[in-house]
Amino acid sequence: MSMSANLPATGELRGKVAIVTGGSRGIGRAMSMAFAAAGAQVVVASRTQNEPRPDSPFYKYGSGTINETAQRIAEAGGEALPVPCDVTDSEDLRRLAERTLKHFGRIDIVVSNAGVDCESPVVDLEEDLLDRALMVNIRGPILLCKYVLPAMMEQKGGGSIFCITSGASMGYREGRVGYSMSKAALDRAYLCIAEEVREHDIAVNVLSPGRVDTWMNRRGDWPGTAHIPMEQPDSINQAAVWLAAQKASTFTGQRVERADFGITWGPGIHVPARD
Repeated sequence: MSMSANLPATGELRGKVAIVTGGSRGIGRAMSMAFAAAGAQVVVASRTQNEPRPDSPFYKYGSGTINETAQRIAEAGGEALPVPCDVTDSEDLRRLAERTLKHFGRIDIVVSNAGVDCESPVVDLEEDLLDRALMVNIRGPILLCKYVLPAMMEQKGGGSIFCITSGASMGYREGRVGYSMSKAALDRAYLCIAEEVREHDIAVNVLSPGRVDTWMNRRGDWPGTAHIPMEQPDSINQAAVWLAAQKASTFTGQRVERADFGITWGPGIHVPARD
């Protein structure tokens, strides 16, 4: 059984431990399996421990649990630890770091993938909807760094952290002021964190996957994006594995597009450091 249709086992991440939030389905599951195929031990983190009801909207895209992702990795010969984690709960994030260290002894790769939509014109915006988007899309990823970085810095030898952003962070999306703002803030936060940890040789980057066939894109109405090709989740795998293998000394402080991997960034391509 192949762990990834696009990524054969390479050993590129052998001996490394990776944490992926939002790992129960979609892009998070694809990256978790790709990291395992490349030799990493993977901590699959998400709130999702139970399958949705079969009559739930977009069941095909919303189905999946952390245990199922971990089982798929194990069946393919890899090693994974499923950890329940609500990224809005700072104690869950702290425990995620602690459980990873207790189980695997180190943290080398951290991917902040969990995210939620915030679909509403400002005049109709519910405060709870906005607050949740800020908690999941900004606060959670920053606190995740807070709890994983001490161990990563103490280990020496560098490491890699990156987040999953959206094209919405760079431009207007109708009815998504809250979502676009949250992703733009996430971009800036991670690019700033890159400078804070550069001296420890820890890479911090921002990866935009493009329009991907996931539950969020199937469920939401995204005006103005229909012309963008819909890619499958595992389209991100090669770019994600390459980013996971980086250190600050090789590639850091960059916001990159998955579609440009191997063209403007990636193996053998020099990208000047940001100011």
